[in-house]
Amino acid sequence: MLIKAKMILKLVPLLLVLIALVQPASAFQIRRVVSDSGVVLRLRGNVTAGDYRRLKTILQNSSVVGLEIRSGGGSLEEGLDIARVVRDKGLVVYASKECDSVCAFIFFAAKERYIGRRCKIGVHSVSNDRGTEDGDSVRTTVHMSRLLVGLGVPHSVIGKIVATPPAKMTFLDNRDLAELNVHRTDPFRNIYDAASVARSKDTSSICNPGMETEATAHAAHRSCTTAPARAFGGR
Repeated sequence: MLIKAKMILKLVPLLLVLIALVQPASAFQIRRVVSDSGVVLRLRGNVTAGDYRRLKTILQNSSVVGLEIRSGGGSLEEGLDIARVVRDKGLVVYASKECDSVCAFIFFAAKERYIGRRCKIGVHSVSNDRGTEDGDSVRTTVHMSRLLVGLGVPHSVIGKIVATPPAKMTFLDNRDLAELNVHRTDPFRNIYDAASVARSKDTSSICNPGMETEATAHAAHRSCTTAPARAFGGR
């Protein structure tokens, strides 16, 4: 997905600031995976207006240890805000399958970075609202690159962002990933396992209620048959 930028005139400092504007079909799908070890937020879909506020609210009310993200990109403005809160909270980010465009900025902001075995991280430069490059979008790309330097992103990766036209995508290679200290494993596997065990125990206690009347046994049977559907319905 292209990162699109346009100019907004801010009256107080009288500066021209570029922000990205896109209109993907739907916002992030956010799912909480909870265990005694912490909370992981699973993010799916494109980054759209309002996603940062939704995510910030959840992060304020939950003991979140990290994000599992899968996204083709989206709003640059929202993505940069999310990247900032990821850095401020010191979150771990796991890109499970796809993380392109502004999603890569969120990934770069992580305290620790992990990817799935077949995941690719795709980058490109910023475009204007017509999907092409002009002087303003080029300056925005340079500005974004300077921000990434502050996140510790290596120059080889930044070079690919600058050199790749908005209509194309360049994927990071193994050398880039090594310089980013990226690990090819799922850091949340134990949390998912713990959450699965907790669901299993809940189901077991429902299905084996001990001493019961005929009425409670019937109710327990109904709960037993519906519990797995609730547990996995959000995937």
